[in-house]
Amino acid sequence: MSKSFTKKYEIHYYEVDSKLRCKLSSLINFICDVGTQQSEHLGGGIEYCTENNCAWVFYKYDIKINRYPMFGETVSITTQPIGFKKFYGLRAYFIRDEENNIVGEAQALFFLIDIKKRRPMRIQKEQYDIYGVDGDVDYDISMDKIERVDEEQYQKEFRIRYSDIDSNNHVNNVKYIEWATEAVPLDIVNSYIIKRIKVTFEKETKYGDTISSIATVKEVNDDSLKSYHTIRNGEGDTVTLLETELERLKE
Repeated sequence: MSKSFTKKYEIHYYEVDSKLRCKLSSLINFICDVGTQQSEHLGGGIEYCTENNCAWVFYKYDIKINRYPMFGETVSITTQPIGFKKFYGLRAYFIRDEENNIVGEAQALFFLIDIKKRRPMRIQKEQYDIYGVDGDVDYDISMDKIERVDEEQYQKEFRIRYSDIDSNNHVNNVKYIEWATEAVPLDIVNSYIIKRIKVTFEKETKYGDTISSIATVKEVNDDSLKSYHTIRNGEGDTVTLLETELERLKE
């Protein structure tokens, strides 16, 4: 059976929004961190990857939030590899509050890359042993596809800063969430909360690039919206797709 790992996170003031709710970007940072911490704990972390010229890269994730924890709360996040398949690894996450209620859950699909060639590489046998994964799974682990829409209602442009770059020399995945949110009108941001977000990373971006964040918002019913986002680079290529489900905030 694959190995699980749990870490606690206190919600600090700098991790909350104007209503003292933990920001989605902060929760995603926790999710990224707990997987990294498990890898370090098991011996498959940064040093291992450097020695083996490899890195795990986010390809897709699907996050569902039942309740956003508030400033001062402590949450525990448990992660566990679900399975490997050639170049890909699927990982699950569960976010629990101090009463052990599940306030959020997620799945993320990664692929292993050769750092020098910037291409996918076959998962090494040692990694199966490290994470307690018994061979490749025999089912599709590709996750749900993101719906594409032709309409483009809102758009903002950003230039990628040095502070946006991570240790793999590409843009940190959380930045795409922030760019997508910035393209949505403020009245929607203030009146609705994201209950689910799906993301697919299709292409890398790099320091100095100019990107366009394009958003379309559609009404589902009186209390629900869906938003569709495309992040494009300066050449007009799609680098990331996002889809969110939003729920109206109660007064």
